[in-house]
Amino acid sequence: MLHGKVYVVTSPELINAVNRNSKSLAFNPFIAQLGKRITGHDEKTSQIVQHNLNGEEGSGYVIEIHDGHVVALAHGENLKTMTGLMLKEASIYLDALETNNEIQLFTWTRRMMTLCSTRAIYGPENPFNKNSRYNDLFWDFDHDLNLLMVDVVPSLSAPKGNRARSELAVAFQRYFENYIPGQTQSAAMIHTRYTVNTKHGVSLQDQGRLEVGTLLGILANTIPSTFYMLVRVYSDPALLQDIRNELETTSVSTIPNETKGRILRVISMQEKCELLHSTFQELLRFHAHGAGARLVREDTILDNQYLLRKGMVVQMPMSVMHSDPSIWGPDAGDFNSRRFLKQQDGNQKTKQYMTAYRPFGGGASLCPGRHFVTLEVLALTAYMVLKFDITPSDGQWVIPVQKQESMATNVFPPEKDITVQITRRKGFADVDWGFVMD
Repeated sequence: MLHGKVYVVTSPELINAVNRNSKSLAFNPFIAQLGKRITGHDEKTSQIVQHNLNGEEGSGYVIEIHDGHVVALAHGENLKTMTGLMLKEASIYLDALETNNEIQLFTWTRRMMTLCSTRAIYGPENPFNKNSRYNDLFWDFDHDLNLLMVDVVPSLSAPKGNRARSELAVAFQRYFENYIPGQTQSAAMIHTRYTVNTKHGVSLQDQGRLEVGTLLGILANTIPSTFYMLVRVYSDPALLQDIRNELETTSVSTIPNETKGRILRVISMQEKCELLHSTFQELLRFHAHGAGARLVREDTILDNQYLLRKGMVVQMPMSVMHSDPSIWGPDAGDFNSRRFLKQQDGNQKTKQYMTAYRPFGGGASLCPGRHFVTLEVLALTAYMVLKFDITPSDGQWVIPVQKQESMATNVFPPEKDITVQITRRKGFADVDWGFVMD
């Protein structure tokens, strides 16, 4: 699968044609093959994962996992609970900023979000909660992921990442050994994963290994996205002020009988803060550089024009579509935080944009976790801009270039970190901020 011809598709119309042919141009076989290289699970589990990948005999393992994720991560109480727990943990780190005013912004964001997100998803018994060293291990694994995916003697070609993967797998094996459905505190997503894995006979050892791969979906794109969201907002004083005004007029309430108390209403924020959301969408258009992939399972005529041969791979690089002036206009190479605001000609333009806009994939492979990622990034950004002023220690904002480290990541991390000064927001130093999930 990793050899032979690759068809590169960059036209929105042909992307739609690929999505319409989801049986013959399939995502699941591609992921099943790469998944073994990523997690290192054994051959028995590989056979479980690859059996009935496209549902010819009813729902198979991969389909059940995917559909379970869709339900567990959809808008609703599960999503509100996960986000609320994440913000509750994050507030501890935000409070600590008041006594630690200079930080490396990406390093701080990465540590904070790794520990807070895993706590919200896996509960108090999760490995990261018991040993913060696993934070560094995960990023060692992520850093060496490309070498691990090549899968040529990983103990020699990627020793640090291979050791990190093994240690994390053992830690999550122990987590699942003590997992009791209905009693262990965890997000609905983890209950679903444990149930499906157990049903299909995946060993506890390989449940631990598979979970290391799941961490990529939870952390690897969300953290760089949050970092660049903060940098983009704080580096533009007009945008920062407009977002603060938007939040304060739509999504901030006072606490009754407390003159210094303010509450961020997170769900209201998601629904009403159009500029904040547009900025996040533009962030992903500008900074997401991954590629969707499909395996050609049988000879397929695409859009009545192009013959795609069985056994080849289709790639859809999002950076090409995300930077195409014929789609986005002459300012396609510029960061425009208002690009996704509703326009008077919005129906036609939105349809044109959304066809070419693929930071979360599309069609049958649309990311089930997109709602959680979006709400995490928006909520953290909102909470930060309401509470803090952030300035670069050297006095000048420079948007860091991105460094590609992993083929499994769409939003790459910065090549260089930024040292920043964080202070309580001018004029709001005595305000006590909180949040509610409504």
